[in-house]
Amino acid sequence: MAHEEPDSMPGDDLEWLEDEDSLTEVVDEEQLQGQAANAWLAAEEAYVPLDDGDGYLAVGGADAGSVVSALPAGSTVSEISTAPAVASRDDALAGDRPVYLVHHGARHANFLPVVMGDLHHKKGRSLTLGAVANLPSAKAAKISSFFQQASVAALRIADPQCYRLDDKILRLPPSPIGKRALEYSPYLASPEEPDWLRQVLNAQRAVGANLLLTPGRALNPDDPQNSLDAAFQQADEALALTERGERVALNLTVPSRWLASGALRNRLLDEILDQDQFDVLHIRIQWGASKAFAPTVDADLLMGIRRLANLCVDEGRSLLLPQTGLTGWFALAHGATGFGLGVSGSEQAFTEHAFRRSQPGRQQAQRYFEKQMLHTVDRSAHDVFQHAAGYINCDCVYCPALFDSQPWSHPLAALHHIFSMGALTARVHEDSERGGRHAAVRRIVAVARRWSSGLPLGSDDVPRHLPVWGQAL
Repeated sequence: MAHEEPDSMPGDDLEWLEDEDSLTEVVDEEQLQGQAANAWLAAEEAYVPLDDGDGYLAVGGADAGSVVSALPAGSTVSEISTAPAVASRDDALAGDRPVYLVHHGARHANFLPVVMGDLHHKKGRSLTLGAVANLPSAKAAKISSFFQQASVAALRIADPQCYRLDDKILRLPPSPIGKRALEYSPYLASPEEPDWLRQVLNAQRAVGANLLLTPGRALNPDDPQNSLDAAFQQADEALALTERGERVALNLTVPSRWLASGALRNRLLDEILDQDQFDVLHIRIQWGASKAFAPTVDADLLMGIRRLANLCVDEGRSLLLPQTGLTGWFALAHGATGFGLGVSGSEQAFTEHAFRRSQPGRQQAQRYFEKQMLHTVDRSAHDVFQHAAGYINCDCVYCPALFDSQPWSHPLAALHHIFSMGALTARVHEDSERGGRHAAVRRIVAVARRWSSGLPLGSDDVPRHLPVWGQAL
């Protein structure tokens, strides 16, 4: 997977570049795909029936990932497998399967429904998929199209990203709201208007979201009570604007101090406990910048995430942790309902902006997610690891084409990463009969620690999070 070294919080999402308004287009996806990925996508169309007999899942070709009610003329149907029926929104949130949210970003986005369909076909009995798109980052029609093709997603979330208004609280890049964001999300220009909340909700409805979010303004740790009061008042007002059949999640954006500091954490958790009108929480956490794709090793923050997840599971609330990558996967052990990730580093962790001098001509690092190690490493390290005793080759459909392609295909590496994290999520459910999710995650982490301890690791490839996780488990 493309792994870019320490970057600004969302620096590898092109909509956040400081010169975003000079771009004539957000991204030319054709230039990002690579010949190997295009050849793979050109596979023959094929369909598998759903278990409930109510439609077919496309598992090959350009429409892979979509569910159709009737077979297109001339298409082939698998006679040796079926796919699970797509769960309803409410069943997804109340069910025992973990929720795996796939974030639509600027890179390789048109491949995401493909890998989501693949995951649903092969792992859909052990996980539930969700699709997330950021309203300020793409045209409404593009987001709607993404939701329509990724029809295996039980949850469709259109994130309003109103935290972009809070650059005095969060560490965001300069000019977090540019011309393009205002064009795509005009509500960001008018937070003081009387009907602002309705604008935020309507923008989500317009693209087909089925789980609405409250605005998600950032909570200020330097003015905790007033910030909490304002956020929950706004959330209550948004809840009052929902219509019959709609469901809204309490959406909060919190700097890591809210969870790492005992006093702030207790205040936040007490407030959440009192807000029993919200049974779904969507909480985005900003933590300190680290190496791209690396989970946080802040033990205090991990303890805070654990306490938050414990509270939610004890109170029967569904906790979704967007933009958390492996850290969110780890939180499944403590009661989180689901977590999210995407292709770029900014979709793996919502980290604080850190200035980085540009390096013209710098090539994308060739990175590969080692599921057995729970870590992303350099491709050259993978070439060594695969000959180590006990190494298990990845069996995803993307790896053969990835390692046969020259040059390295970043899109295929991304698909491998997203599929592998989905497989890990499903594995937590599959192994949870022996002691629940906590025990399942603990066993997976213990195996990763034992296997990686004897490997010849360069400093950039050491999974520093594993010892911290081991202590937390």
